[in-house]
Amino acid sequence: MKFIAAVEFKTRFAHAQNPVLIDLSQSSQPFLADAHWVDFNQIVRNEGERAGLLPDNADFNRALTRTGITPDSTVFLFDDSRGLAASRLAWSLALCGLQEIYLIDGGREALLNAGWPVVTKPAPPKPASDLTYDFSAHHCHADAIAAQLGKPDGWLIIDARSEEEYRGTDRRSRNAGHIPGAVHFDWQWFFEPEKAGYLLPDDVMRAKLSEKGINAKPNEKKGRTIAVYCQSHRRSSLMFCVLKHLGFQDVRGYPGAWSDWGNRDDLPVEIP
Repeated sequence: MKFIAAVEFKTRFAHAQNPVLIDLSQSSQPFLADAHWVDFNQIVRNEGERAGLLPDNADFNRALTRTGITPDSTVFLFDDSRGLAASRLAWSLALCGLQEIYLIDGGREALLNAGWPVVTKPAPPKPASDLTYDFSAHHCHADAIAAQLGKPDGWLIIDARSEEEYRGTDRRSRNAGHIPGAVHFDWQWFFEPEKAGYLLPDDVMRAKLSEKGINAKPNEKKGRTIAVYCQSHRRSSLMFCVLKHLGFQDVRGYPGAWSDWGNRDDLPVEIP
């Protein structure tokens, strides 16, 4: 999984086998050449107080049914929301075992600036193959995280929300605060301050993570398991994708995230 510049995308797309370009922008228009628009709301599921859950596997496949995607596709993703929607789909596709996943840094704006053609009609539909969730990697749930709390060699838990949410002053669930022991790293810290939606250079992102004690050793085969969360696993999906881009191996996303944990009274909460 990699973030790539729009210029690099143009070359990769032209030479990829079975390439699929998916647009997760809030609107499908203007249409971009070869892009299949997917409604973000169809790749997540809400249930009462819990948001950002995985839809049923059949519903997820239905959302992608016209994109031509298959398990061996090379998938390119973009949006107009600083990579949040694209990252959530990238995580879901990784959960289904896809290996070649690229996110276009800067999203729709970057593609337009790079001269990717605007067309008058959407890309013609192509039949897709069914994809199957595999929960053995990239995924975790509340009970799995709770079982790691307090272990000296337990998982590293990263909270990708704002400082206010982490500290409990911005309450978005019944309980405020954060998962005990979680390291706070606001997802927005990855971005260029003067270029909204564009990531900082890799070495700068690594340095920022290192300041928080989040490190990957060179050529490390697995390393420490990392679990990421936010309010609904949208911002933390971007965290997941950046960590994978930077070479972290065992990273897991928590669908439902704080909208699940923070609305359960049987789970511990920490407030600084």
